[in-house]
Amino acid sequence: MWKSHPKALPYLFLSEMWERFGYYLMIGIFTLYLKDVEAGFAMTEKEASDLYGTFIALVFLTPFIGGLVADRYLGYRKSIVLGGLMMGAGYFMMGIHSLTMLYVAMTLVIV
Repeated sequence: MWKSHPKALPYLFLSEMWERFGYYLMIGIFTLYLKDVEAGFAMTEKEASDLYGTFIALVFLTPFIGGLVADRYLGYRKSIVLGGLMMGAGYFMMGIHSLTMLYVAMTLVIV
């Protein structure tokens, strides 16, 4: 079954699947969490929307730079492992209630 596919395809599939799972799970409640007065960060609608929009834009723009780094310096395998670890750490750190930690976590997920 896997003879006609590259050997790395299952790793690519799993990394993409978990990245999308984390992204869509987080993005669905992100602005609600930012605006929540009691358990969130009590941001205004404008602040939450600006942060959300910036995050989304950077998530979709930075893979181009990551592809260049993977091609020229790290290689595909190291890039996938490093990216997965950074995203996992970023999503984990988003659970820590601190605005500074939120920005660090978002940076890890974006990169």
